[in-house]
Parts: sequence; structure tokens; C-alpha cells
Amino acid sequence: MSSLTRPEKGFSLLAMTMILPALIAATGLAVDLGRVFVTKTELQRYADAAAIAAAFELDGTASGVTDAIYTANTGPGTTATRNRWNFETTNVPAPTVSFAQSPTGTWVSNPSNPSGYRFVRVQVTGSVPIYFLRVLPGVSPNHNVPVTAIAGQGLENKLGAGGNPFSPDAQNRNHPNFGFAVGEQYTLKWAPPGQRQKNNRCEGDKNFLPGGGESDRGYIDIGQGSGQFGLGDAIVNGGYYLPEPLEIGDPVNHVQDNKHVGPFVLQRFYQDTDLYSMTQASYNGNGRRLVAVPVNNGLDSSLVVGFGLFLLTEDSCASSNVKPCCGIYLSNNPVMYSDKKGAGGSGLYRVKLY
Repeated sequence: MSSLTRPEKGFSLLAMTMILPALIAATGLAVDLGRVFVTKTELQRYADAAAIAAAFELDGTASGVTDAIYTANTGPGTTATRNRWNFETTNVPAPTVSFAQSPTGTWVSNPSNPSGYRFVRVQVTGSVPIYFLRVLPGVSPNHNVPVTAIAGQGLENKLGAGGNPFSPDAQNRNHPNFGFAVGEQYTLKWAPPGQRQKNNRCEGDKNFLPGGGESDRGYIDIGQGSGQFGLGDAIVNGGYYLPEPLEIGDPVNHVQDNKHVGPFVLQRFYQDTDLYSMTQASYNGNGRRLVAVPVNNGLDSSLVVGFGLFLLTEDSCASSNVKPCCGIYLSNNPVMYSDKKGAGGSGLYRVKLY
């Protein structure tokens, strides 16, 4: 026989009726809000990655903006496979992509003049179904979770990691492009001092000689030291860095002696997916033929005057160590780890989240 009298049973039922919504609401706090938190985390990771990938595409042209929008929607590459969320069960909703000249805006979806637009904002909203919290008044059956990510090409003008162990000599240290002509070949590595006749120089340096004399071979120390293996490893694999990054006005530490780096340059060249383009406009590779380097003032006391982007060719270095190594000058605004020109003014840029 039950120990509860009829009034007690009625009270228990009433109490349960009153407590049940609170129990369901408490469950909702754990389940529904947990799902909201997970959704926000998943979408934020997508937005961050999409903004970074899109920022690499900006090069100051309308096609760069188009590529950035496509990349933000699909991810890097050519296959339209938008990221998935909700534990990999649902495609991420189409993001809203906009652009600005600074990380604080003003944001526009399609800049009429793309030059100078170096920042991307990716906004995406996911809808999470609400199951338990709907017992509370005013709670809708779905909750929108908006996220925003901003990434861009930030001007740094510091080369601590990611560069190459070369430093071309500026022909005019006061010129925005160092006296170089875009598309012309200039010296990355000089022939030995006694072998620098005009017919043994890069085309753009036919009427120019560096001021550093024998100490200026074109090689510089970016953390790899002075050995030939270190130079080759820095050219092919990178991974070296300077504890104190090189900035404009800093002295350049030349690596002396005529070390032969032709095989290493050629190895890097053949790692590219575009072996034939000779201009930046037509280049569509993976960036291995591109080298970002500090340009020095071309004087006996070598100082950094800026940063340049050069394109390697199959003939950049001859098989002989008494021949120079040449690179095609592309721009004075390299973006590190990118195959693009960059949309900013002169300087060294890196893509990062803001």
C-alpha cells in the first residue's frame, strides 16, 4: 500500500509540475547553450581561416578581390568545397565578404578602385535549433550565431623569418623601386670580383657594380651562418630566422667567399607549379619561384633601404660558380609566404588576423 495519502500525491504532482520547467530550462542551459558555444567555435575557426586565405589573394586588382571572395567561400584552391560545421554535417552558410584599406573600415563589398585594399572581413551566421530552452517565454525555436573575422596584409618592414639569404644592391637607394625596372633581371649573387665583366653580370646590372667590393657577394646571413650547406638549406627549406629582425636602416651582414648555390636555386625553381611565367601578372604558381629579400644601399657600408620581390627562372644561376645568379624584379611590396604582389605601398607585409 502506498504511504502517500491522496492530498500528498496531489501535492507531489503539483510540485513536479512546477519544478519540471525549471529542470528542462536547466537542461537547456547545458544542452542548448552548449550547442550554441560549439557552433560559435566552429564558425569562428572557419571565419578566421577564410579571412586569412582571402587576404592572401588581394593584389590591388579587381581580379584579386574576386579571388578573395571565392577563396572566402570555398577555401584555398580551385575546388568549391565550402567548409562544414555542426560536427561536419552541414555546409557553412555563405559568408558576407567585405574589404577595407585599414582593419577598422570603412568596409565595402566591391571596391571601385581595389588599389590599397589590403584587409578582408568575413561574416557568417549559423542557426542552431533550440530544444529545451523553448519552455521559457519568448525563446524562439532557432538561435542565430553570428561571427566575424578580420585579416589583412599588415605592414611590418621587419625580416626575421621567411626571407632568403640574398640582398640585391639598389642602383638608386632613394628611388621607390631602388632604381630597378619591373620585369628586368638583377643580381641576387655576384660573380667573384675578378669575374664581374659586363658580359658576366645580370642584364639590369650591366652598368652597375656594388660598392661593397669583394665582401659583397650578394649572400647575407639570415640566421643560417656562412657555410655553403646553410646557404643552400636557407634557399630551399627556410626555417632560419634573425633574433633581431632586419629593418630599414639596419646593417646587412654579408656572407663572404664565392659559394656556389646554383643547384639549390634550381631545386627551389623546380618545386614550383608554374615553371614558365615570366611576369607577376601571368604567374600562377605556388610561390616557390618567388623570393622576398632586403635590398641594400649598394655602398661599402651596406644598409637596408627596403624589401623587394624577385622571380627565379630556370637560368637564374648558371652551372659555374663564377657566374652570377639573377632574379626578375617584381615589386617593392612583397607579402611574406604569398604568391601575390600585395595591395599596399612599398614595404614588407605579412597576413595576420586583427
